[in-house]
Amino acid sequence: MTNWSNIVEQVNLLSETAVLITVGAARGSTPRETGTRMLVDGSKTHGTIGGGQLEYVAIDAARKLLTENDEAQFQLLKLPLGPELAQCCGGYTELLLSKINKSDGWVTDLKQALDDNLDAAIVTTLSNTGINRTLQQLDDQTTTGQNTVNDCIRSGKPLLLEDQTKADSFELIEPLDEDRFTLTLFGAGHVGRAIINVLASLPCRIKWVDARSEEFPKTIPSNIEKIVTPRPIDIVENSDPAGLYLIMTHSHQLDFEITAALLRRADAAYVGLIGSETKRKRFFKRLNLQGFGDDKLSKITCPIGVAHLTGKHPSEIAISVASEILTVQQSLISGKQHDLRNQGHKFG
Repeated sequence: MTNWSNIVEQVNLLSETAVLITVGAARGSTPRETGTRMLVDGSKTHGTIGGGQLEYVAIDAARKLLTENDEAQFQLLKLPLGPELAQCCGGYTELLLSKINKSDGWVTDLKQALDDNLDAAIVTTLSNTGINRTLQQLDDQTTTGQNTVNDCIRSGKPLLLEDQTKADSFELIEPLDEDRFTLTLFGAGHVGRAIINVLASLPCRIKWVDARSEEFPKTIPSNIEKIVTPRPIDIVENSDPAGLYLIMTHSHQLDFEITAALLRRADAAYVGLIGSETKRKRFFKRLNLQGFGDDKLSKITCPIGVAHLTGKHPSEIAISVASEILTVQQSLISGKQHDLRNQGHKFG
């Protein structure tokens, strides 16, 4: 996905109008998901919506919008992914093509919000009156449907709300911060480093915690926050609710203390504890003696990773654990989106 920072950067370099292509509806098997975007100007493209014939058709339509229709500001392409596009995905996607210029008011607002690191979203409304884009900040009580916008901003996941009573009408909420999840990883050992290598390229933020500064690599990706502390429990106590956690320190006792602290918080979305079935049984027995019942202990995933991937190499473990985390996060987002769509949010 080409993020909003990339879009603003490219638009500001142009002296001419460009076209922003955004995936709206994406049903069935499609190359990319709702909210994926790319930019097309007179000679170049930036980003991708999945390649193939779908992207070729979209780029061609964008260039025609730029050169053949001065009055039109947008176009909605409805594309079944079948034989006519020489793509056998079998899904259906709608692409919103809209002209964009660095002098547009919403682009100016977007650039300022990114510079100020605001928690906000771009809300695009398409209706029979045309297209409208606005910037909405977190907890802006003057805006209708703010609870839905807030949830999208917090999840980092775009949401499409369609008006079933009107053709070609929808509202697309796209958070500025598109990190799909935040993970706290305790432990900078060989498995921890392998997990960072796998996850760092994804749209996520990771707090990487260890007391041993020498265990961290010299170069760390920008979405990884290195935290060197002798008291990792403080990180647990000061974390946001509904977080994802992986525990794999150099000390079983420290693993135990972090696990107990997370259970006391009782609001983690995922608690992954590295270890064997033997470690699980010993930890559960000790935790039970400290008053944690089966309902609390059921929140712990141990061993971690996808069950049928049993390799012991750090990279194999990392891929297995990353798969599990992505599965958990997708389940959380799917549940949240289902709830949002059933809130009856109105727009237009």
